[in-house]
Amino acid sequence: MATHSLAKSIAAVVLGCGALSAAAPAADSPLAPLSRLAGHCWKGEFAEGGSWDRHCFAWAYDGTFLHDKHVVTGKRAPYGGETWYRHDAKAQRIVFHYFNSEGGYSEGDVQPAQNEFRFPEERYERGGKALVLRTIWRFEGDTKMLAVTEQQKDGQWVEAFRIAFSRE
Repeated sequence: MATHSLAKSIAAVVLGCGALSAAAPAADSPLAPLSRLAGHCWKGEFAEGGSWDRHCFAWAYDGTFLHDKHVVTGKRAPYGGETWYRHDAKAQRIVFHYFNSEGGYSEGDVQPAQNEFRFPEERYERGGKALVLRTIWRFEGDTKMLAVTEQQKDGQWVEAFRIAFSRE
């Protein structure tokens, strides 16, 4: 009987800590502009068809971070990754750190604007090779988002992919 009560108490503490860590940041927090993503999953098909990308966003550590876990299915699969967004107090900006299932990594900053997030030039590295990318996420209301990623090739920006997302 005592073991059962102890197990229930431990479960309550663990679950309570999880709930606390998922709390959203204050409205005046530097991460507040990312709130429209938190607590939702967004799914979209790549423009060429046959592949889908699904991102799920959740606050972590009392709103100190926003965590994004994504999975690609279809022709481009299997592929997935995780992004951690945080406020860089020294640089006074929102930054991200991305890791994927192919061993790739990138980091950069996020520039919130009216109905969009800009991810200016970032360096994506994998297996000793690097790509220079930039992305814009444009929102249409609360449930639609268009993501366009461009890649720098020979000094020119060329569209790498485009995904029209819907909030699930």
